[in-house]
Amino acid sequence: MGTPFLLERYRRDRRNLLEFLFSEGLIRAPSRTSIDLAGLDLDSISADYVLDCLESGEEFDPSEATRRYFDGLKYPIMLNSSSTNSYYFVSEPEISGSPPRRAAPRLSSGMKITTNGTSSQVAKHDNLIGRDVGISGESRTKGVATADEPSRLLEDKDILSLGLPGLSTGISDDEIRETAYEVLLACLFCGGKVHFPEEMKKEKKTNFLKGLRSKREGLSSFPVPEDSHSDFLDIIRVQMEISEATNAFIRKGSRLSNLREMNEQIDVPCISLNLISVLYKLDFPSERLRMQWQRRQANILEELLGSVNMDSKMRETLQILLRKLRSIEEKVSDVYDGFFEILSLIKRYASKLSSMPGKYGFQSKAYYRTASYQFNIKLYEKLLYSVFDILEDGKILEEADEMLEVYEFTWSTLGITQKLHNVLYAWVLFQQFIKTGEFLLLKLAVLEMQKVLSHKNDEGTEEAYISSLICSVESYGSKRFLCLVDAIFFKIYLWCCYQLEDYHLHFAQEKSAIFGSVVNLAVLTQTTSADECAENKYFGSMAGNIPEWKLFHFFIVKSIQAAFKRACSLAENQSSVELKHPLAIVAHELKQVAEKEYTAFYPVLCQKYPKSGKLAFILLHLLYGERLKPFLEGLTHLSESVKEVLAASNTLELCLAHKLSSIYGDNVDSSATKYVHPYQISHYCAPLVLQWIHAQHDNILEWTKRAVEIEDWEPLSSQQRQAKSAVEVFRIVEETVDQFFSSNLPMDIIHLRSLLIGIVRSLEAYLLHIVNQQVDVTMLYPSTPALTRYAESIYPFMKKKFVQLTTLEEKMTFQLNTLTGPKLCVKLNTLHYIRDQLDTLEDTIKHSWNLVQSGFGLADYFSRISNGKSSVDVNVNLSACNGSVDELFALFDNVRRGAVTTSKMMLDFIGPRVIFWDMRDSFLFSLYRSSVNSARLEIFIPLLDQVLDRICDLIIDELRDQVVLKIFQASMDGFIWVLLDGGPSRAFSEADVPLMQEDLAMLKELFIANGQGLPFDVVEKEARLARQILDLFALKADTIIEMLVSASEQTAYHLKPTTGGRSCANDAQTLLRVLCHKKDGSASEFLKMHYQLPKSSDYDDIPSKEERTSTSPILSDIFRGAASGRRHPCDVGAAGRRRPTHPPPVPTFLSNSHCR
Repeated sequence: MGTPFLLERYRRDRRNLLEFLFSEGLIRAPSRTSIDLAGLDLDSISADYVLDCLESGEEFDPSEATRRYFDGLKYPIMLNSSSTNSYYFVSEPEISGSPPRRAAPRLSSGMKITTNGTSSQVAKHDNLIGRDVGISGESRTKGVATADEPSRLLEDKDILSLGLPGLSTGISDDEIRETAYEVLLACLFCGGKVHFPEEMKKEKKTNFLKGLRSKREGLSSFPVPEDSHSDFLDIIRVQMEISEATNAFIRKGSRLSNLREMNEQIDVPCISLNLISVLYKLDFPSERLRMQWQRRQANILEELLGSVNMDSKMRETLQILLRKLRSIEEKVSDVYDGFFEILSLIKRYASKLSSMPGKYGFQSKAYYRTASYQFNIKLYEKLLYSVFDILEDGKILEEADEMLEVYEFTWSTLGITQKLHNVLYAWVLFQQFIKTGEFLLLKLAVLEMQKVLSHKNDEGTEEAYISSLICSVESYGSKRFLCLVDAIFFKIYLWCCYQLEDYHLHFAQEKSAIFGSVVNLAVLTQTTSADECAENKYFGSMAGNIPEWKLFHFFIVKSIQAAFKRACSLAENQSSVELKHPLAIVAHELKQVAEKEYTAFYPVLCQKYPKSGKLAFILLHLLYGERLKPFLEGLTHLSESVKEVLAASNTLELCLAHKLSSIYGDNVDSSATKYVHPYQISHYCAPLVLQWIHAQHDNILEWTKRAVEIEDWEPLSSQQRQAKSAVEVFRIVEETVDQFFSSNLPMDIIHLRSLLIGIVRSLEAYLLHIVNQQVDVTMLYPSTPALTRYAESIYPFMKKKFVQLTTLEEKMTFQLNTLTGPKLCVKLNTLHYIRDQLDTLEDTIKHSWNLVQSGFGLADYFSRISNGKSSVDVNVNLSACNGSVDELFALFDNVRRGAVTTSKMMLDFIGPRVIFWDMRDSFLFSLYRSSVNSARLEIFIPLLDQVLDRICDLIIDELRDQVVLKIFQASMDGFIWVLLDGGPSRAFSEADVPLMQEDLAMLKELFIANGQGLPFDVVEKEARLARQILDLFALKADTIIEMLVSASEQTAYHLKPTTGGRSCANDAQTLLRVLCHKKDGSASEFLKMHYQLPKSSDYDDIPSKEERTSTSPILSDIFRGAASGRRHPCDVGAAGRRRPTHPPPVPTFLSNSHCR
């Protein structure tokens, strides 16, 4: 906002503030009387003095207030703050040179020093005035600080000045405003031709008018006009900031003048002279106001009458008359004749000038239209400004249309035509828009400009008259003389150029509507000399010879260049603060410029210049490429700063390619392709990215090995039951994947394959570590005692033979002890977690890769348009690439298969680990030992229940049934082992069978768990063999012997045996073991006669705690079958001592003497 507008606003606010203080009775008047505001010149009163009176309660002295005001003007303006005082110099400090070297003068003894070090005399300055001048001083200081660039204030001040001829008498804006109001009232009262619109009613007032008048109605001593239009005129008065006192004597003068009786056209000098002749001293509220008004009238007459080309003698005579008019203080008897004589001479001179022949086809009495047009234009501008709400500059009054109709009565007096009105109103709207930024004002200004362009001239008369209204404007260092209409067009056009030459700076994202109106305004006001502001252009051939295209071509180039310079300057300042490479910051800023161009500016510019987007984005690409090229040529390694620059550059190029492709596709004309130079980021960074991926391989593998080696296989939490090492490994993998895809670097399928290989290597190393910790499941099974026949001991104290058991190595024992059930559960959970995370990781990588490939066609967009190729080949290459990517992810299948195999191995291990290792003493070596009644299964059930509860708490729901099933299978294997391979201490009679069947049912119920455990049919299927073996023990010995003989004959004649693992209980080996553990004499005799088996009473098979499983190949074979085909150890035959001399036929599996 320009300085004149600020000063005018602050002066008005100062008056309102002082008027409020006086009207509220806060200031004491002399002799306790009310203060007459009509007699005070508020512009010449010290605000500091008023505030002092308010604080101290002293009486207000108008003379002292005036003296203090003028004394304060002698000192520099100062702003007081808590830290120091700031002074504003009238002159520029740089121009003044160095400070004086002489010592400062001492302060006088009578001068009081304030606490902050300044003299009290200087401190008594006018605060309100100080604020006014301080703002202009601040702007001046800023202008000095940025001397290398013209300040915005100076540019606005120059643009908002029409260059009208100056006023020789220096009449102020306030005086012009009051004169405009006088002319308006005179025209309205002249001839009685005033006709207001019918819809105007007395009660229609604006809210601001009610607010302003509420404080004044009690103090005003002037009668309310009886005119029916007084309210409407009151609105105009308030809008033009005319006090009621001034309004009263102006209206009185208009009514007392003889203007109504004049049949000729009135002019401004005539109005001024008539007012002077009819107003007396008593008509004014104060002598000071009368003197000011009379001096103003004399200045107006001098301005209008002195503008004529006259000889020196006539000019001197006029000056003498006007000087005398100013000096006459009142119309008293001794000077009355002299006053009217002077006034008569001036009237005669003015009448002579106004009767001169009119120009440009106008009738007589129109001399002052052209002779003093600058003054008339300023008067009409003041009238037009009154349509804006004084309380809110950006708003137009509801009565604006009616006010403009009233102002038409001044057209003949001020020389205004319809075209001049439209262009001046557009100018006023435009200036008010610049001050307030209100979008509606700009739209109205555009509409008024369109009216001006559509106006038809009246046979050249009006055009000739308008052409005579000359303005002097400066542009680009040269002065030009234009008519008023052209000057307004040119000034508006210059402002539009100033804004549009850097529209990225002047228009925010949300101001796209304002930008569109400014573009339209630039098109409307474009002059034939628009090319004068065009400097060096990029891609000049793109615009062709269309003036409008060339204009916006110039705007786009200038704005993009300015945005690029700002980005470079910002990067230089921020690179050291943010520790980023300047090129990365520049690329980021230019990407934002491109986004703003695409969303906010291109939709508007493309309507005026279809190639605007092409020009903007290619120019951004070119300007940054010139900075980037030296950097790319010096690359040697992929550091963080290099990575930032490459990523930012690639992102910028893809962004620009996307914008261009979405608008133009591949249809970029040849005039621009010669300026397209692809960055070729992939060419420079491909080997560097591959090098970085290989380095990540080693990092991931090292972290994986470190994490799994220190793993204690405890669950991460009650909700996350996998090992923390797996979480850590996938965290490292995901971070690497995120870094890979978030790098925003161009990548191909080779980079992706290398990344996947590194991930697979790390996960395979993790699985291998788990496998290496495992122990062969056969190491869990106990040694099989020797086969014996039942026989009671005759000599209890006879020394018995001990079964020879093989002990495990210490290392193997340590491994078995570390593979506890809870740790195995955590490992199973971890393997399942690996498979789930691998699926998620694959989906993530595929999604990220698809996003990368979505820009595959854009990666070489600039290369294609520079070579003139299409995007058809790109789609073919993209399809082939997608097929190769699907094959790459087959690498993850190896990890999945490894995880499944390892899980199966551990599932096969956990059941025997719980039954045959953890519970071997309480179950295998205790159940049914010596007698069934003394060692029932009910003792073992609570322990197994606790183990199952612990495992179910640790294992995840997806694996719970599988783990429990494996434990149940191992329980059945252990139960069968007790029945068939329990050793010499276990022998079962037919009476024991019901008890053992009850125990089997109890064990099944434990795993069924009232329907919440394993399914009933699964449990029955797994327990079938144990039930069949118990049924054999219920048979008579002779029946079992016959079955054994039959089974042995089938084996001897090579009959096909029954297959199916443990599905058959009638094979020879099972029947033989049933006879060995049957408490029956005939069975014992049969075994003694045919197999020469020793008596059970001769052996002691109670193992020590240090004894472990046998490592015989036969036993390993047995339990390897139980692990894979779920064959029981007794499914493979053991050997007897020697073949009996009398049949039954000996089974072929009885080939060794001490097994089973």
